[in-house]
Amino acid sequence: MFRSLQSARRLSRVATCAFIFALVFAITIPSIALAQGPNLLQNGGFERPFVPMTFKENCRIAAPWVPWYIEGSPEETSQGYRFAPEYKAAFREDFPYNRVRSGELSQQYFHSFGNFQGGVYQQVQNVPVGAKLRFELWGMSWSCNSEPKGNCGGATSGDPSPMHFRIGIDPTGGVDPFSPAIVWSPEQNAYDTWTLFQVDAVAKSSAVTAFVYAYPDYRSQDNNVYLDDASLVVIAMPPTATPRPTRTFTATPVPTDTPVPPTATPLPKPTDTAVPTNTPEPTATNTPVPPTATPAPTATPLPTPTPTPVPFLSGILSGGTLPLVVIGFVLAAIALLIGYFIGRRVPKAK
Repeated sequence: MFRSLQSARRLSRVATCAFIFALVFAITIPSIALAQGPNLLQNGGFERPFVPMTFKENCRIAAPWVPWYIEGSPEETSQGYRFAPEYKAAFREDFPYNRVRSGELSQQYFHSFGNFQGGVYQQVQNVPVGAKLRFELWGMSWSCNSEPKGNCGGATSGDPSPMHFRIGIDPTGGVDPFSPAIVWSPEQNAYDTWTLFQVDAVAKSSAVTAFVYAYPDYRSQDNNVYLDDASLVVIAMPPTATPRPTRTFTATPVPTDTPVPPTATPLPKPTDTAVPTNTPEPTATNTPVPPTATPAPTATPLPTPTPTPVPFLSGILSGGTLPLVVIGFVLAAIALLIGYFIGRRVPKAK
């Protein structure tokens, strides 16, 4: 009993584990299988080569990514707002040694003692129109209001500025970061930790554009953004249009009435019919029938029935008293037998 109970418990545990595994498998496998296809982006890891920006000194960008930013008016920049950010490579050995998520390098852009509005983009060609795309990017930010306050130890964020950090897809392939066609991901601050950004969109053109956007609110001492491990993949091909069946109508000719020429049928000429002559009816002749006398039948007398005696009763009645004695003995024997059996069934008194 004890062993059977233990076996039942073990079997229940195994069944529970198998159910949990099947449930996890059913949930995770479709999401893994959904993101199929190669990365459409070039240099999604932001590795070498980093090329110099011709219009901004001492700045480099991971090719073929393109930097973009909005430079404010002289009045804005004099107050520390909307500076043109600086772009450069971040190295794994840069303090605090977490500025690269994978590989050797990541893309960094920033500005000290001021904020900025900008990012990077990459235009992708030969995208199937109508395909569903997914843009993913790992991002991290560092924002420190004032390092002398001592709340940014270890190059971590202190009194950070809201970063308005997000990524987007322009399904029409435009390069305007403020186009209303762009589908944006939710904003995240991603302070000091690599954070996944994700957005989906359906391609409306054979060219699409992947955007990265950041806009810290405060004129902090440190406002830095780091980018790594970007990918743009097709997660669903455009649906195949099924042609509607064409309905073929066959014209059925309407039968035409064919006139039938009338045929003249000659009428028969009347012929003279002879009037029948009167034939005289034959006269009836009365022939007398002589009467024949039939003799009356003779009555035959019926025989008189003779009574037939019953054999058993006649034998008893004619045999005297001996048969009656025999019948009496038989009835007595039957009565004794009945009494014997009744006596055996009645319980004896104690």
